[in-house]
Amino acid sequence: MRLATTSGYLPDPAAHNSVFVLEQQGADLATVGTIDGIAPGEDIRSARFVGDRGFVVTFKKTDPLFTIDLRDPRQPRIAGELKIPGFSTYLHMMDADHLLTIGFDAQDMGDFAWFQGIQLQIFDVSDFDHPALAHKTVIGTRGSSSEATGNHLAFNYFAPLDLLALPMTICQDSAGGGSYGMEMTFSGLLVYDVTVGNGFSERGRVDHPQGAYDPDDPYGYRGADCGNWWQDPNSQVKRSIIMDNYVFSISSTLIKVNALSDLELDVASVEIPPIPQDGVQY
Repeated sequence: MRLATTSGYLPDPAAHNSVFVLEQQGADLATVGTIDGIAPGEDIRSARFVGDRGFVVTFKKTDPLFTIDLRDPRQPRIAGELKIPGFSTYLHMMDADHLLTIGFDAQDMGDFAWFQGIQLQIFDVSDFDHPALAHKTVIGTRGSSSEATGNHLAFNYFAPLDLLALPMTICQDSAGGGSYGMEMTFSGLLVYDVTVGNGFSERGRVDHPQGAYDPDDPYGYRGADCGNWWQDPNSQVKRSIIMDNYVFSISSTLIKVNALSDLELDVASVEIPPIPQDGVQY
């Protein structure tokens, strides 16, 4: 068993990170290998263990992606490190040599950094000692959010069709820094074509409006909230399923079905009645 942990809390400079390798010995789990003191003054935002390889992302101002060599469980080692702006909150193996990730862009402010829009990235880890960024796209500005940044069940990568479907709330017109984008321009499901060679190409969007309809609002989201914190996403859509030639997008109030060939066309929809205040669904 391998564990990646953060000890302490930011902004304490003594906060640091570790990777432990545990082995069952009788009825106990004993620590047989350790990497300690990883990225002092930062904390872990995501980790992934696959076979004899590990990946850990920490953050304070930049996103160090550490590759961890676990071939010898008693002597694990940091193989490589890549520093780039922002941080990843979920790491997904796209294939044996590429990581597909979601997280946040960031703006370096000297002693700290402001998180900004949603960031999608593909990392090439074929040279394990020298991980490299292959592709990147940033969605919206500060205030944009996705259920997939904090819940991997909302991250829908469908490898047979090279598709990535993500719940998304897009906010624009941020002045940078700690300023939130004040105009919500989209709420729903965002679908990308994703390949190692070409990166990210938006295929289309399935709309799930949050605000009340206003004919004077060009986007239809007036009154919706853009001022969320990065750990508290407010994306209306929570899950999606790709089935045959269709994608199902699911919120707490609505299920929509859209053809992958024309995502703006609603094939079918089912409203989910609200749960009564007594908590009993009739």
